[in-house]
Amino acid sequence: MAQPFDYTRGSLCLHEFRKSRFLNFFQMKRIVRLLVCSVLLMLVDQNALAQSLPQFQPALLGHHKKSLINIIDTQALLKRGQGDGFVMFGCGVSQYGDGYWSRTYRCSPNTAILQKEVLDRIDQAQFEPAVYKGSHVGVYLMGSVVFAVREGKPHLRIFLHQEEGDLKQGNDFVAPQFTFAPGNTKFDGIYYPPQAPGSGGVASVKLSVDETGKVQAASVVYEHPPGVGFGAQTASAIRDAWFIPGFRNGKPVSCQFIWTIIFTSTGRQMRTG
Repeated sequence: MAQPFDYTRGSLCLHEFRKSRFLNFFQMKRIVRLLVCSVLLMLVDQNALAQSLPQFQPALLGHHKKSLINIIDTQALLKRGQGDGFVMFGCGVSQYGDGYWSRTYRCSPNTAILQKEVLDRIDQAQFEPAVYKGSHVGVYLMGSVVFAVREGKPHLRIFLHQEEGDLKQGNDFVAPQFTFAPGNTKFDGIYYPPQAPGSGGVASVKLSVDETGKVQAASVVYEHPPGVGFGAQTASAIRDAWFIPGFRNGKPVSCQFIWTIIFTSTGRQMRTG
């Protein structure tokens, strides 16, 4: 025999359904409000971050555990027989602070172990990213590594410049850094000299850069092999490049410094953007 329909229970179910829809509606409104607020907060944070960035700031080593100074294994260098040594290097640093595209040159004798350690660690290092006109940018920086053993203990220092006088005195100086900031339509890049042999080369130019990062003068101080255009090609092109200005004692300054590029293949070697 069929059971009679419980209209009271049906009314309660309908009431609960309507109540559930009512609650879901307001819950959805609350979720939407939270999402909108989150997006607005993110935008505010980004604007605040952009406003808090300085006009210029070079890429720096930093003091965190992934800083280049902290991840070079000095004890391993000592155990592997590395004695006192000096290595100059150049590397790219992305707008996020990642190290890449590293080279070593002008090294003291018997530093093959130190050179390999520096190159390996740069690719693992996290730098403080550079800032150009209020925005994080990629740069190419140059530095010097000094390794010494005193009373059986290893000591390491890293400088973000290669100037002899400042290195000897241990001055607080960061050399200007070539920036990959987009927007420089005048600078077309540095190209391999068409008349040079395809075996690579090196050019060092003395640059005068003002406190805004603009190149004022450029002259060749060294090239190898000589007489095939590496120096002239670099000096003529680099005048239109953009740099993070040099920093002395934490402040941007006009300065002169030696900037080196290693040519590894034919074609364009370096460009902005």
